[in-house]
Amino acid sequence: MIKEIYSLIKELFSRLFSSRLFALALIFTGLFSVLGIHLFQMQIMQGRSYLESHLKSTRKNLVLPGTRGNIYDKDGKLLAYNELQYNITIADTGAFNSTPKGINNRNRMLHKLAIIIEKYQYPILSQFKVILNEDGSFSYATSSDQDRLRLLANVFRKDPDKLSEKERNSTAEECFEQAKKLYHFNKLTDENGNPISLSDRTALDMIGIIYTLRLTSYQRYMSTNIVENISRECMAEILESKYDLPGVDVENVSVRKYNYAPYLSHIVGYTGQVQEGQLSDLKKIDDSYEVNDIVGVWGLEKSEDLILKGKKGYKEMYLNNVGSIMEVISEEKPMAGNDIYTTISANDQISIYHLLEQELAGILSSKLTENNDLDQSKIKQSQLMIPVKDAYYQLINNNVLNKDHFFTEEAGEAEKEIASRFKQNKEEMLSQIETILNEENGGELSGLPQELQAYMVYIYDYLLSKKGEIVDPEDTRYKSSSAYTQWKNDAISLHDFLMKGIEEGWIDTRKLSLNTEYSDTNEIYALFVQKIMEYLRSDAGFDKLLYKYAIAKQTISGNLLLRALFEQNVLTQDDASYQALAAGDAHTAFTFLLDKIRKIELTPAQLALDPCNGSVVVTDVKTGKIRALVTYPGFDNNRISDAAYLKKCNEDLSLPLLNGATQTQLAPGSSFKPISSIASLEEGVINTDTIIDCTGKYEEVTPNIRCWIWPSQHGNENLVDGIKNSCNYFFADLGHRLATDSKGNYNSELGMERIRKYASDFGLNEKSGVELDEAEPRISTYDPERSAMGQANHAFNAAQLARYITAVANSGSLYKLSIVDKIKDPRNNAVEERSPELEKTLSYSDVTWNAVHEGLRKVITEGVAKSVFIGQNIAVAGKTGTAQEREDRGNHAVFVSYAPYDNPEISVTVNIPYGYSSGNAASLANMVYDYCFGKLSMDTILSRDASNINSLTVSD
Repeated sequence: MIKEIYSLIKELFSRLFSSRLFALALIFTGLFSVLGIHLFQMQIMQGRSYLESHLKSTRKNLVLPGTRGNIYDKDGKLLAYNELQYNITIADTGAFNSTPKGINNRNRMLHKLAIIIEKYQYPILSQFKVILNEDGSFSYATSSDQDRLRLLANVFRKDPDKLSEKERNSTAEECFEQAKKLYHFNKLTDENGNPISLSDRTALDMIGIIYTLRLTSYQRYMSTNIVENISRECMAEILESKYDLPGVDVENVSVRKYNYAPYLSHIVGYTGQVQEGQLSDLKKIDDSYEVNDIVGVWGLEKSEDLILKGKKGYKEMYLNNVGSIMEVISEEKPMAGNDIYTTISANDQISIYHLLEQELAGILSSKLTENNDLDQSKIKQSQLMIPVKDAYYQLINNNVLNKDHFFTEEAGEAEKEIASRFKQNKEEMLSQIETILNEENGGELSGLPQELQAYMVYIYDYLLSKKGEIVDPEDTRYKSSSAYTQWKNDAISLHDFLMKGIEEGWIDTRKLSLNTEYSDTNEIYALFVQKIMEYLRSDAGFDKLLYKYAIAKQTISGNLLLRALFEQNVLTQDDASYQALAAGDAHTAFTFLLDKIRKIELTPAQLALDPCNGSVVVTDVKTGKIRALVTYPGFDNNRISDAAYLKKCNEDLSLPLLNGATQTQLAPGSSFKPISSIASLEEGVINTDTIIDCTGKYEEVTPNIRCWIWPSQHGNENLVDGIKNSCNYFFADLGHRLATDSKGNYNSELGMERIRKYASDFGLNEKSGVELDEAEPRISTYDPERSAMGQANHAFNAAQLARYITAVANSGSLYKLSIVDKIKDPRNNAVEERSPELEKTLSYSDVTWNAVHEGLRKVITEGVAKSVFIGQNIAVAGKTGTAQEREDRGNHAVFVSYAPYDNPEISVTVNIPYGYSSGNAASLANMVYDYCFGKLSMDTILSRDASNINSLTVSD
């Protein structure tokens, strides 16, 4: 029995070991044993180590921006603050790989996102500085060559200095096409592999999103703003589509808002995203700055950025493989920035801004004339007039009217008539231009009508510009050619000029599409004519030139242009006025235009004629604090991030983005004469009893200097008389005496050294101290006689002149001007009290101060400005200044002053570029004193217009 059992067991084992299933079972058992051992090691023995390693690979740090501090005026009115809004953001979460399929999926996501954004008509916050114009053309959104080259370097994936000549000169459209290729948008397909066609607008939006995102690609999971201030409907659609939009989110963020635009826009400034080119400079100041940060770009927002920006917070967290937060490890909350209180009163800014605008409108309306054929070659700059045709042209030239809208289906009756006349005139002019270009004999510039001369010069400028690029201006053959000399003397036709260039080889024919290797001169020239005509047909600048002459010869009348203002809603709808213009003649249009200017329904800034801008600075004489710093025109700093609005401001001929009070440098004219007076007394070249006989013409220098009173004369004058009369002869003589040493030897440099010393005493060798971007001043470097009069090459802005006259007013306390009063933390605790720094005290003799003060007071009571201040019971002391820069434009108008005379409280400085006469600046200052001393209320100012303001001529 046992034997049988043994045999049976032996047979079973024999079958088992010889079975294939046993071998297979043995292998699986071994494999599961190995797996079990590894699982035991990973989960039990080394589980913590593996977990820490995994968590470490998904641990990320997120930067949280701090909230900017507020900016207030001196009365606590809020000027700049933060407002919560919904923004669309995008972050690189690694959801798309770099395979062709991954790139296409990414681009489909961008396409879907762009379509949603376009549906709600939101602009992309793009760092890709190319814009699509209304006419379908592309242009760069930056005027900086450095920014343009950096953009091109990014889309061509090269260092800027490695770009080829062709790449460096890429047009905006070529840059756009290269970006489409770079990001594979030209290969976009849907889920079924069918090509997706992109409009230029959609492609540009997609480029803007990914290009901006790429600038922060080294910071995965950090979100980038791409659209600001979206509606709840848009937010809902984005969130509903979030599954198809990896990395896209809607964030509730704090954005900057501004009150009192345009009155304080130059002071407060605005913020913007850090530009790629800024980052290295910002990091030198504070290494916490990163691309995509919001920083101050202009005004106090820029100069006080470190105070306002606050402190960033940080969040350390674990993320899963699609970027979702799994756990927050640690968090440091961001801190709000400090608040700034300025010395500026918002009410003062608004009131003085309107006074300045009214003064400019009054001057402008008094200078307009119906006579379009004036010969103004022999009249004084203060007496120049403005032909009304120039005002009508400015409606086109300064983009008050949208000339593209004339040709749309929605155009009004007058607009369509303008379009029809313009088309006909353009074809006629193009035909004449082509005929002249093809004429082998005649066509010399001097023999053509003025209009055709202008067109030929325009073509010449185009051909030599970067657009035309047919001549290298540095080519010595070009400069030495007889054709060049003849062109400069208007003695050669453009036809002959170009033919000569082709023959002599200094015209680059590579810009033409030559069909054969060897082409004769005539074939090459024919291609040039073709190139020129194609350019003129599409060039907006040439169209503006056509409008200029069409308006001048009344092919397009003022009546039509003024009616178009109603049709484009530039003017408030007024059917009676519209019909009167339609039925009226040229005089009807002229009187209508005058009325609108006087009522400031058409502003000086819109027309951008002389004068169209100006500045006023009001200081506290006793402390150096600035009470008002007004520049006209201003801009809306709430809209400055809108590329279309920024482009409009940059193209505006009235220069709204320029802070005239701190950046417009002009010769001071006679307002400099008090410094020359002090220099002469302190250096002992005269005393208060010295008499100088003004004969009307100062003949000690060549060319002679004529006093403004010539051919009359002032006769015998002491210093007070010289200041009172603003006598050029008197001050030319002072300059000469300053240049004469004690032995009677004349030394021009000695005179300039003395003038520079005393101008520097009053701070005119340095910036004023105001916490804004400011141009460097320039004290004259030559001609002591004319320098003493405030001419030669002096150049100062209104803030610098205000600093100087403030020191005169308080008899020698020179402050660094300031518009920041105090700084508080977010809890309203004082952080810093900031007072203007007393830089120096000028220790001149009482005799000197008394003589200058008396002279400045008599300017107002007996002298050149007497007529301006008739009826003014506030005791004002001041000095007018008229400076000529160009013979074909009005003089610059300057006025520096202080009041009350016996115990000065404030100084008022006015600067009006091309303001014709200093009387206009003095007239404005007179009204500013009325306001500051309570004789003129803010309500009264806001309710009136320029009907009673006329240009005033003061000789000085």
